[in-house]
Amino acid sequence: MKMKAKYYLATALLAAACHAGAAGWPASYEGVMLQGFYWDSFTDTRWTNLESQADELSQYFSLIWVPQSAKAASNPGMGYDPVYWFSNYTSSFGNEAQLRSMINTFKDKGTGIIADVVVNHRSGVSNWTNFPKETWNGKTYQLGPEHICSTDEVRNAAGQATPTGAPDTGEDFDGSRDLDHTNATVQDHIKDYTRFLLTDLGYSGFRYDMVKGFGGQYVGIYNRSSQPTYSVGEYWDGNYDAVAAWIEATGRQSAAFDFPFKYAVNEAFSSGDMTKLVWKANGTTDQPAGMIHFGYAQYSVTFIDNHDTYRDDWNKFNGNVVAANAFMLCSPGTPCVFLPHWKANKAAIKALIDIRNAVGVTNTSAVKVLRSSRDCYMAEVTGTKGRLVVKIGSAQVSPEGYSNSDIKASGNDYCVWSKQGGGSSGGDTPVGEAFTVYFNNSSSNWTTPHIHYWGDSESTWPGVAMSRVEGQIWSYKVPAGTTGLLFNAGDGDASKTPDFIAAAGHIYTTAGDQGLYEGGQGGGDDVKMPSALYVVGNLDSESFEWNPAQGVSMTRSGNSFIADEVEFVAPKGSTDGLAYFSFTTALDSDWDVVNSSDRYGATEADASINVGTPVSFMAYPANVSASGALSWSIPQGRYRLTADFSTMKLTAVNATSGVEYINSDNGMAEYYNLQGVRVAAPEKGVYIEVRNGKARKIHF
Repeated sequence: MKMKAKYYLATALLAAACHAGAAGWPASYEGVMLQGFYWDSFTDTRWTNLESQADELSQYFSLIWVPQSAKAASNPGMGYDPVYWFSNYTSSFGNEAQLRSMINTFKDKGTGIIADVVVNHRSGVSNWTNFPKETWNGKTYQLGPEHICSTDEVRNAAGQATPTGAPDTGEDFDGSRDLDHTNATVQDHIKDYTRFLLTDLGYSGFRYDMVKGFGGQYVGIYNRSSQPTYSVGEYWDGNYDAVAAWIEATGRQSAAFDFPFKYAVNEAFSSGDMTKLVWKANGTTDQPAGMIHFGYAQYSVTFIDNHDTYRDDWNKFNGNVVAANAFMLCSPGTPCVFLPHWKANKAAIKALIDIRNAVGVTNTSAVKVLRSSRDCYMAEVTGTKGRLVVKIGSAQVSPEGYSNSDIKASGNDYCVWSKQGGGSSGGDTPVGEAFTVYFNNSSSNWTTPHIHYWGDSESTWPGVAMSRVEGQIWSYKVPAGTTGLLFNAGDGDASKTPDFIAAAGHIYTTAGDQGLYEGGQGGGDDVKMPSALYVVGNLDSESFEWNPAQGVSMTRSGNSFIADEVEFVAPKGSTDGLAYFSFTTALDSDWDVVNSSDRYGATEADASINVGTPVSFMAYPANVSASGALSWSIPQGRYRLTADFSTMKLTAVNATSGVEYINSDNGMAEYYNLQGVRVAAPEKGVYIEVRNGKARKIHF
């Protein structure tokens, strides 16, 4: 008797679909975004019109989000029924030459343009399914009915092609054809499309449209491939947990628009109850409403209105626009100002952005709510260069420790006080005093790292010897007023890092700023738990070669990552029966993508593992070398691996299979995708093969 293997066979044994790599939005980011359009803003948002305002807009906005810029089915239209991806960029907002000129003009002034990426669905050239044939970089692209979800409404349309793709992985969209994101060809086309937007047109990042329409893991796949610095998804849901779950589904490869924040602002101003601007952490501690607390502030793009909500009376913000923007611009998260709000209240919004910049408020700045009542929300925000207090509501109150001379902006139902100096660079040490910085020597392996600093005072080149804290973590307390620094081996110009901005409490590597040093890592050479971890190496495969897309997902448990069962196979030609492996935070078919993620490995090349005995591991920051992390050697076999980040120790013990199957004795293979769904005729891609009760991952 033959039965289908349990659903969890793909996810428990070989869950490689939910990859994670570099963060989908920078931490400690100080920029403010502008949504440079609204519905039917064909004049205001013409590429030539936006470009003509570049001198003014670039002074206040680090990013500007513009509409989908390729030719769409509707004319005129906002681009949300896209037809072309690579070849036709004549839209309702201008032609390709004007688009490129606008992007380059802003880039020269330090402002990045964010592309509206509409890949949930696509329209045909002249009917429902005849997608265009396009060429880019010598490669031809064309999708057909086999790339459309079988659940799309075209299946019931007379005279149209029948879709034969997999069922939709998200919500259906009736306006265009829902693309099958499980299909390897669709994925490859979108990977190249996102690369085209960044490398050819010059966009700085992405806004993904209607991400409820397809699984969040696919945004992770596309972003790991194209590596945008900025990515934000439109997960339209006012529920905090739902938005957080989508961010996690991407592997934290993307931020999300903060709809919980938007709806809290709507409710507060429509009801006149400013307590709605507060969310109580653990039921007791007041924090700003929305995603800007408890670990998601980095991934929150806050907004008051957008092109969709502004059209609908039930979603549109109907209240004091400047006061609402004051709440947003004086809070963590990355604020996105709406073009109509900017046009109608330019002077007031400019003043608020100036205050945010002067204080150095970032997307991860700390917030202390000072007062929460129906007529008053008051909070103090600590930036990198000072502090501010924002009050929203009609109450006539002032914060303790601030005077009228500290008021920098005020108006109907809002007031902002600020003080320069005494801010935080993300740690606990004020920048107005001497402060400590750290250096992770894991990748450089210098005998004694030196620090060269400058600002109000400057060290004598090549700088001052640092002191070891633990493992390969070194520290030095720089003088007050230090603004920049670099690290070197103490040997002059031979070995040194790039210049860095001085940030109190931060840890630096040869590759960049890793953020706050948390300490207490035992022998730890790394300071932060990754969001995901994968085993890569000589895994069970026919070729026995390292495949950058192949890996075993580890499960987080407290301060550890655990893989219950990993099978290692010695490479072909091996005479000692040893296999080799390390860890990565991202999987991809491209080694450059894998090596651009954080890697974890042995402290020396091919270090042997004694089964059952903990061994040290260390961090290799992204892009530290083309070869990535050093590997361990281990006798081929099945093992349970535990990577403990509190001690930076790896333990391997023998393991046996814990995945249950009903044996089949007919020798026929069944195939499942990485979501556990059976596939009758696998195309190119990665699948789980089940034959005679045994499972393995296979590449077609």
